[in-house]
Amino acid sequence: MTPTFPDLPTEPPAFEIAGAETRDGVLIRDIRVAPPPGGDVAGPIEAYLVEPEILDARASRPGLLFAHWFDTNAPNGNRTEYLDEAADWARRHRAAAVLPQLTFPWAGDPTGSGADAERIVAEVTRLRRCLDLVLARPAVDPARLGVVGHDFGGMYAALLATVDGRPAAYVLVAAVPRWGDWFLPFWPIKGDRIDYLRAMRPLDPIEHVRAAASVRDDSGVIKPAAGPGRGDPARILFQFGRHDFYIAPMTGREFARAAGDAAELKAYDAEHEMALPEILADRTTFLERELSAN
Repeated sequence: MTPTFPDLPTEPPAFEIAGAETRDGVLIRDIRVAPPPGGDVAGPIEAYLVEPEILDARASRPGLLFAHWFDTNAPNGNRTEYLDEAADWARRHRAAAVLPQLTFPWAGDPTGSGADAERIVAEVTRLRRCLDLVLARPAVDPARLGVVGHDFGGMYAALLATVDGRPAAYVLVAAVPRWGDWFLPFWPIKGDRIDYLRAMRPLDPIEHVRAAASVRDDSGVIKPAAGPGRGDPARILFQFGRHDFYIAPMTGREFARAAGDAAELKAYDAEHEMALPEILADRTTFLERELSAN
């Protein structure tokens, strides 16, 4: 069954400021973003909004969405994971960035294909509202929008490539191709495993990466997908660790094959946390190239 993603309001979401701090010219606001309409049971979106403390709105700038990893024992297994990276982008490139707290499976365990699919659709919808907020910030260029996602955050980011289509560049870090790759081994999901995999397939990240790489025009001809305001498909950088206990080495190659010419694949002597300096350096170089004003 093909999932249905709701239409979103045309106006950006409202938000309240719960706290703020400055770091070397960067303003970091702890915000609560109004949830998407339609009775989102997760409530307001907890997020950070990161921007330069002083902004010249006459010149365009990039926008970024960061989606964190899942590790309930790690101090950065939450929206703080990319906070330093977002601040660096604000400081050096005047970027606006939103870093939301993800909710599934952080705030609720997978239980079965029906409920899990609903929660995934709801999470992607919340991320789309965060994109709306980024794009509503002064002087953010809609053609210079990027998404970074690690682990489950990367899986959600992959769905944005087809469900939303506005970002020009994605970095998917240590993601897996299918929701069942995580949920079935690590949570006690009832029912037949094959039925679960089959039911979840329309939401699997690998399917959305493959779909984002090409679309059919009205005559049925396959041609590259492109987001609004762009003549080229979104670029994707895949980053994987060679010593990742959870993810097989062929996973990155499977993603890269699905994405085709729009993708780059890099592997590192890293484990699942993917915290080496060269990983950050390659990600920064990729995004600086893809989100440049030229």
